[in-house]
Amino acid sequence: MILSGAPVSLLAPAFAAGAAALVALYVLKLRRRRVEVPFAELWRKVLRDTESTALWRRLRRLISLLVQLAVLAFLLLAIGDPHLAASQRGRTIAILVDTSASMQSLDGDGGHSRIDQAKLEARRIVRTLGTEDLAMVVSVDARPAPSSGLTSDERQLSAAIEGLSASDTPADLERALRLGADALRGRPQPTLVLIGDGAYDDALWKRVRATAPADPKTRLSTIDLSGIDLRFFPVGRSGDNVGITAFSVRRYRANQSAYEVLVELQSFRDHPSALQLELVQDGEVVEVERIELKAGERVQRTYANLAGEGTRLEARLRPADGEARLDVLALDDHAYALLPPRKKLKLLLVSSGNLFLEGALLLDENLEVQKIAPAAYDAAATAKYDAVVLDGFVPPVEPATHALYLDPHGAQSPFKVTGELALPIVTELASEHPLMRWVTLKDLNISRASRFQLQPGDVAVASALREPIIVARETKDGRKQVALGFDVRRSDLPMRVAFPVLVVNAVDWFGGADTGLQASYATGQPWRLDAPGGSTELTVRAPDGRISRAPVRDGRATFYGLQAGYYQIDSAGNRPRLVAANLASPSESKVAPRTQLVVEGQAVRVPDAGRLGLKRSLWSYLVVLALLLTMIEWWTYNRRLTV
Repeated sequence: MILSGAPVSLLAPAFAAGAAALVALYVLKLRRRRVEVPFAELWRKVLRDTESTALWRRLRRLISLLVQLAVLAFLLLAIGDPHLAASQRGRTIAILVDTSASMQSLDGDGGHSRIDQAKLEARRIVRTLGTEDLAMVVSVDARPAPSSGLTSDERQLSAAIEGLSASDTPADLERALRLGADALRGRPQPTLVLIGDGAYDDALWKRVRATAPADPKTRLSTIDLSGIDLRFFPVGRSGDNVGITAFSVRRYRANQSAYEVLVELQSFRDHPSALQLELVQDGEVVEVERIELKAGERVQRTYANLAGEGTRLEARLRPADGEARLDVLALDDHAYALLPPRKKLKLLLVSSGNLFLEGALLLDENLEVQKIAPAAYDAAATAKYDAVVLDGFVPPVEPATHALYLDPHGAQSPFKVTGELALPIVTELASEHPLMRWVTLKDLNISRASRFQLQPGDVAVASALREPIIVARETKDGRKQVALGFDVRRSDLPMRVAFPVLVVNAVDWFGGADTGLQASYATGQPWRLDAPGGSTELTVRAPDGRISRAPVRDGRATFYGLQAGYYQIDSAGNRPRLVAANLASPSESKVAPRTQLVVEGQAVRVPDAGRLGLKRSLWSYLVVLALLLTMIEWWTYNRRLTV
């Protein structure tokens, strides 16, 4: 027997003190008060009877003292929490409790969640453990981990079960099964109990083997549960759910105050649904739409030209017909995204002076323009700019970035000139090219223009009787170049709205048509977070306020996000930034429970109720025994058997 509570060094003095107190009370109880009474002869017979039974009476009082000492001993021993020594004849049980996102579904009795039902079943298994059984609890989410060690301590196992909660991540069941199998391997009567909703990948169960694989080459691809008694307890009732499975946002490059949103919705119901989709920007509703979904239908919605100053964007699903609750899983009815920061392009203008060109560049608020004279041009310095505008100047070395050439000429020009055109008239336009968006060059007056010779991959954006005068090119190293074959000051183009639009279109084409989709991170997956230079650690504040630290290696930190919502990323000496995370897992949104699992053609059985027997923890038995002795002593005292 092993004491896991109060030590003997504390219990022994406590027993000695308690025993001394009981003996003192016992002695005080035997002292009688002397009382003088008349008729002494009347009491002589009583005294004679008393003297004849004195030995028995003393013995009965001694029994009462011993009973009280035994009660004290049992109570103190219960405080010591004695346990029976472990044995090799009992079962070894790994209880795998599904704590993935689908276990948040509210389809249990009284509106309870599936995780509550799973914990209730896990506690039942622990309460019915046999005399010599050992058990451990494993939480099964994106990162399965033991919540307790192998133990027979019911309180420790119950505390581990009580601490379980459903995360916002998918379940990595394969890792959980392998973890449980490794913990049970080589132990007596290994039993693996899985408690969950059964919403798992069918392909996974096809790789589970109840017998050892014969071919060693297949051991890595299979999940070996040979020699292990696998049991499954299903929870959950309803598959009634619709969810947001994708949510992204991007700003427009030409107008970064506006943005575009992509939302993907999917129904996992077997009947039509009426939904209300709301887009919320920093608490303000910016778009509302009623959406009808057929059974099992998946749809995408794009919302263009939205605007607002906030950066946090949320998508919310609500019932369209005034119902109190949309479905059983609320987690995927809400999605989060962050608007990409407005990015300014750094542009270098190389010009001797062109007010028309400078004015057109000033119209684009997303540009940061620096002007230099041709004599100050440095080819190596152009690498730090996003684009270069060369006004009537062709450098000896091409810029190391995107470039817009205005009237390039000479042997150093990257655009070969084969001649000149006097008073050319634009007759052909590549209207589908990004340069020509919202641009018309009809009736454009030009005094003279260079005629370009097209190279492989060049696009004649504007031509005069099939002679290219505006050309766009993408080089093999990813640079983009545009050439206007005339001096804009010797044309009426600067007097037209088309001129600033053409310049802005060229810059937009250099920077990309948009700033790219801003997708959120997926919960339960490793995130690669960029770290500012010199950072050795990132501090991550989760949506629930918990703070974690992620070390930085090679300019990045790896972090596992287990909650949906906004995370704040901090690093020493730098401004905090936000990232968004969503469930975005159709497999978890498909919450329809499974009542039975099949392994190698055999249905997995439910767990046994347990085998009754003496528990290893004996304190409860000692308390009951002390109470029983107290009742016996009380009854004998009142019946005058021990007094």
